[in-house]
Amino acid sequence: MELIDGAIVIGYFTFVLFAALAFKRFTTDSSGFIRGGGAMMWWMAGATAFMTQFSAWTFTGAAAKAYEDGLTVLFIFWGNALGFLVAARYFAARYRKMRVETAMEAIKVRFGRVSEQVYTWLSFPLTIMSAAIWLNGLALFTAAVFNIDLVVTIVGVGLLVTFIAASGGSWTVSATNVIQLILLVAITMSVGAFALLEVGGTVTLIESYPTDSYMGSNMSYWQVFWLWVVMMILKQTMNTNNALSCYRFLVTTNEREAKKRLCLLASYLFWGLSCGLFLHG
Repeated sequence: MELIDGAIVIGYFTFVLFAALAFKRFTTDSSGFIRGGGAMMWWMAGATAFMTQFSAWTFTGAAAKAYEDGLTVLFIFWGNALGFLVAARYFAARYRKMRVETAMEAIKVRFGRVSEQVYTWLSFPLTIMSAAIWLNGLALFTAAVFNIDLVVTIVGVGLLVTFIAASGGSWTVSATNVIQLILLVAITMSVGAFALLEVGGTVTLIESYPTDSYMGSNMSYWQVFWLWVVMMILKQTMNTNNALSCYRFLVTTNEREAKKRLCLLASYLFWGLSCGLFLHG
């Protein structure tokens, strides 16, 4: 890793910590810690929900798949976009009207205390395992690109994320997510524009499509492809509208704000990720 790379990484972490400490003062009670007191701006809440769709895999594995097979991998992200549109149309306002602070409270109201306890205790090991997998993927990526030891990345990023979340709850997490969104969009658009110029423009990019079929390479049966597409869209739609994921509707000031953030998020996912993955690939 070059000196400038290290300076950028350290500077970014320092800036994120500064933002977290600056927004810590907005958290004054349990409601503010868990759901931002139900007073978060729709664009801020939307940025947080948007950033939760990302991992190191998005710009490594997904971009590689887009490079190899074109459209195929985009159906995963289009499924997310459809899921958020469904949420904006139906679930967001209804969930927001429950006036609960956590997703577990919503489960208790709807299904009873036993379901709440079972769901809560099952979520602990599952979310820890998911976080471990994400950290491992990030560590592998940074090790390959920056030659940083796996343990350093896992422990360092784990401690940083824990500090941000524990110091101010939803407000500090959302503030840092807005910063990440701005950086992500700026970097993606810059790299994308440069890549588009390098390949010779949009027409050349389309003519250089990596396979002869929109289904990708080595696809013997079109029925398998479309079955996968339908199942993936349904799976992602359900994933963005389950009881645990719907916590994101609780942070906004009212039902209208919840719908606005989801429409913004769906447009980001559909156009932003589609262009970003193609250009990175």
